[in-house]
Amino acid sequence: MRLGCVVSVLVVPILLLAAPGRAVSDARTGNRPGAAGSPRAGHGAGPERARAHAAPSWADRLVVAADPIAATSTTTTTTTAPPDPVPAVHVAAVTTLPPTTAPPTTTTTAPPPPAHVETGQASWYQAPAGTCASPDIAYGTVVSVTDLATGGSVTCTVDDRMAASTGRVLDLSEATFSRLADPSAGVIEVRVSW
Repeated sequence: MRLGCVVSVLVVPILLLAAPGRAVSDARTGNRPGAAGSPRAGHGAGPERARAHAAPSWADRLVVAADPIAATSTTTTTTTAPPDPVPAVHVAAVTTLPPTTAPPTTTTTAPPPPAHVETGQASWYQAPAGTCASPDIAYGTVVSVTDLATGGSVTCTVDDRMAASTGRVLDLSEATFSRLADPSAGVIEVRVSW
């Protein structure tokens, strides 16, 4: 009820400003426009009657809307709920490890022992470097010669014969002999293997 009074107090001055002549005439008669007993409600002919049956003006609508009994307003408020948040998807990092393999097996095999080994004296003679002479080893055989005094070793290829009566097991070229000992020594103790 209080709200209706407040609305009436606010709307009536607006109506007076909008239609002062009509408000004054209605105020003199003490009737609301269109009410029983008002000059417009009569059954006389003329423009008054035509206006009474015409659609109400915007001012009439404001008066009706301001009256809390005559007009009931309904306000519908639609509230839209915010959409549900999308749950976060957590992706775990996957680390792929290479398949476990055993470390490579390193097999160290010692070279097979030489099939033939002889020990004795060796000397030198004029021959191409890397060659040697033997009383009984086959031509083309590569032999390893080790100086027993120093442990130094060289290889040479048998490409000549020497007399077995000398008592030496091998004669080396001067260049090959000098890699084991000084040629001035003449003779050294060696081990020959092949």
